[in-house]
Amino acid sequence: MIKVLALDPIHEDGLALLRDAPDVSLVHLADPSDAEITSHIGDAEVLLLRGRMLSPGQWQSARKLRLVSRHGVGCDNVDFQTMSRLGATVAVAADANFVSVAEHAFALMLAACRRLITADAAVRGGSWGCRDRLRAREVMGAQVLTVGYGRIGQAFAQRASAFGAHVLVHDPYLPDGVSLPAGMRRLAELDTAVAEADIISLHVPGTACLFGAGRLARCREGALLINTSRGGLVDETALPAALDAGRPAVYATDVLANEPPAAGSPLLQRSDVIFTPHSAAMTAEGTRRMAIGCAQNALDFLAGRLPARMTAFAPG
Repeated sequence: MIKVLALDPIHEDGLALLRDAPDVSLVHLADPSDAEITSHIGDAEVLLLRGRMLSPGQWQSARKLRLVSRHGVGCDNVDFQTMSRLGATVAVAADANFVSVAEHAFALMLAACRRLITADAAVRGGSWGCRDRLRAREVMGAQVLTVGYGRIGQAFAQRASAFGAHVLVHDPYLPDGVSLPAGMRRLAELDTAVAEADIISLHVPGTACLFGAGRLARCREGALLINTSRGGLVDETALPAALDAGRPAVYATDVLANEPPAAGSPLLQRSDVIFTPHSAAMTAEGTRRMAIGCAQNALDFLAGRLPARMTAFAPG
């Protein structure tokens, strides 16, 4: 029997695929302690992993590990050097959550455009007259920049275009021959694109900082910055001064460099920052698709037919 270890809450429909599979022994630890993980990972050949960070000692104990199947698409909690040492493949649920994240980015954009959080707080505080001071704007006619044009960026751009926005696209990895839908325009230089945009939405992998103090200052006055990718893309120490200058005027984010944020974080005190708790992918439909996707990746890997688009790392 092949032991599959699944950590943290995972939708039952994904777990059922593994329970019903012949020659698979599933161990699901919905709320494990470090000791429980260490005791089970040593003889597991497949690991289903959400956002949990395992310790070096736990990885060291994974002597038989052949596959890490990510419950999602990001691999920030997986060290590929460790995977190479273990000889383990990393798979991602590549098609599972792009709609969920694109819709969430769009919701953050609308909340920022209409200053929904400020308006809600004002009404609750008895300030009905705030409506004359909200400085709300429309998506229609806005220059909306998507930084990154993968599955999520494309889905976001399609929605913005449907609302009548002028869509700008920046993605240095997009092949030159790729044509964009009518009404969308590609810009090769990020600084140029940022300077033209009324609304900027980030859809790129990795955590290398793209928006430090210099690039934030290039934002248009009154621009909106949306981040559903990774917190490290935006320099959070430079952000308060940028917001004070109105470049951008609002930062709406699902992600932070350190999650959850420290209670004393200055960003938490600001009405021009909108937060959600890294929940963009966590719709009922999205979590089910991610669970089924990462379980199916495990079964496909064991059968020797894991699709290339699902492979984030392969040893050798």
